[in-house]
Amino acid sequence: MADNADATVRDKTPPRNSTLSADSETGLKSTPLAVGSAVVSEHISTVGLKVKNVRPWIARDVQNFEKCEADTMLQELLARCTGYSQNLSVSEKSKLFETSLNAVLPICNVGAVAQEIKGHLTDFCDINGETSTYASFVKAANCALRELSKVNVQGIPAFKVDDKTNILLHVNDTKPIYQDHQDKQSERKPDVVVVSHQTALGTKAHETQESQVLTETACKSPKDNFQWTDVRSTLEVKRPRKFLTHPPSVYKTDYVVPSPSAQYMEYRKGTNGPAKPTGSTPATGSTQTPHEASNELRPSSQLSRGVKRKRGGNNEDRTEEDEPTKPPPIVQNGLYVAEMFAAHIARQHVISFIVNNDCIYVWFCDRETTIQGAAINFVQDLPRWLVLLFIMQRMGYEQWGLNRVFEPEPGFSGKVMIEDTQIDLELDVKSKERVTHFGIRGRATTVFPVKSKALSDRQRDPRFPNESSELVAKLYWPEETRQSEPDILNEVYKIAQTDPDVRGHVPELVWFHKFKETSTSKIRVALGLKDADRAEQGSRVLYIIVFRKLIPITTLSGEEFIAAWWQVVKCHRALWKGGVLHRDVSPSNLMVYRLRGQFIGVLNDYDLSSFKRDGPRGLERTGTVPFMAADLLTPDGVAGKVEHVYAHDAESLIWVLTWV
Repeated sequence: MADNADATVRDKTPPRNSTLSADSETGLKSTPLAVGSAVVSEHISTVGLKVKNVRPWIARDVQNFEKCEADTMLQELLARCTGYSQNLSVSEKSKLFETSLNAVLPICNVGAVAQEIKGHLTDFCDINGETSTYASFVKAANCALRELSKVNVQGIPAFKVDDKTNILLHVNDTKPIYQDHQDKQSERKPDVVVVSHQTALGTKAHETQESQVLTETACKSPKDNFQWTDVRSTLEVKRPRKFLTHPPSVYKTDYVVPSPSAQYMEYRKGTNGPAKPTGSTPATGSTQTPHEASNELRPSSQLSRGVKRKRGGNNEDRTEEDEPTKPPPIVQNGLYVAEMFAAHIARQHVISFIVNNDCIYVWFCDRETTIQGAAINFVQDLPRWLVLLFIMQRMGYEQWGLNRVFEPEPGFSGKVMIEDTQIDLELDVKSKERVTHFGIRGRATTVFPVKSKALSDRQRDPRFPNESSELVAKLYWPEETRQSEPDILNEVYKIAQTDPDVRGHVPELVWFHKFKETSTSKIRVALGLKDADRAEQGSRVLYIIVFRKLIPITTLSGEEFIAAWWQVVKCHRALWKGGVLHRDVSPSNLMVYRLRGQFIGVLNDYDLSSFKRDGPRGLERTGTVPFMAADLLTPDGVAGKVEHVYAHDAESLIWVLTWV
């Protein structure tokens, strides 16, 4: 990644002064772990990134996953169904899992239902070809879900009959699912999805029996396109082996250990396409099927009229969007995870699945990293697969990762109450001004307009001359060990009291709240991936900050732009001298507001800043790649061996000036 990133920047920027240096006392060392989608995905509309530029960064999000034993993952997910998993001991979780295994065992071995499930699994084993296996897999799963509705385990919520939110598996391929990302629209075709009965019934609810949905409708591609807001999860299905071993005559509760090569789905570099994040043109000559083409992000206007062609520099016709090779399964899964994250406000995690031959892998993805559960052979180890389906059936919105504070139900848009602060917020999540994150790991910043009577009634702070009455909310997931943005801004405001280059050139923080219960450390401690005493290292937690609304500096031009840009340059330098190191200069972080007919420049966004006296505490390498100093993108820079000094931020300001 380092070599490629360095080459990309140098290809697109003018020669730099090689003698540029800065006093090392004003610098600090960067920390090089944020190499995934976080460094580019929040700037799709700003820098015009196409998905071929974003997809390799998604690969970085998923290929360095954490590993977890299958039973450990099932135990924790099962405990979460109780609603009080934090209060359960390890032995209590183990007992709950053992009880559940014994509860589903009769479904595996006894009666007509057991034979029906085995029949579908036998068909799955005998079918040659990936797409042909979807129907038999879905039939087996939905048949099991129907029978699992009768199972009761103490501590687990009982199944609610006739509840339209109950889930089922549904074949989706080859029906595309669309979603807008800033000014682009994605088109993806997951193989199988998990949706509610209500979503599966769709507009034909009054004409279709639910039993018919489970057995017939769900085994075919839907008539109407699903929406990502309605998709609970996805299953990426792969079938490299032609024939698989049939189900056994009798199932037991012992774990069927997979072969070492099948224990985890690994990212095999070089077999399915490039892994490096790149801004250059991929190798030519690759072929692309319609299914593979579904993973592109392109301007919405191109969806109806096709992709335009333009003349290349060597007089060869090329498509405007270069055709990528099909990504590896874990990257494909990662793209679907990113879509599910983007479809919901403040979603805490996504649980998704990969089916490879006769093994299913559970992926737990949050803003810290991805966790993969070891393989469960759903043909030879049917009891564990049924426990997994039982978990999926009994999980509520919270267990699927939805944040009930901001989204009581999928697709919600309206007024919410932050109860412990008595602050009312009316979110305009469908606003065209909303800026969303497309990715998995990282801060996942989402910005959108917000109204609040409680905040509007507060007396205006005389330190801030911005006269706008409009507010914006910023939801994001900073590292817990990093200095918080409110703490940084408190120091910034102190400097502003005595320095005119800062006063009036920084954002006004109106209100903030930290959702302590959302820490990503909890799942890792529960799974034994972290010790409790170092749980916060690398973990993330959800914040909301409300600011007075500002205007992007990119809306200005000519002398107005230059004047505002220079005010930001002076503010940035004064803060650096005062001990506040911004370290994330990009066009998105330079703003303005109007005051007495003039535009006033503002240096915005301090969530990656740090104090000179402390240095960076988190694990995140800071910066927005297209505007970072080239020295920080060399192999040594990526490895954290280059001090991040004032000259690097100054160079970023020059790149912003040049770009605008």
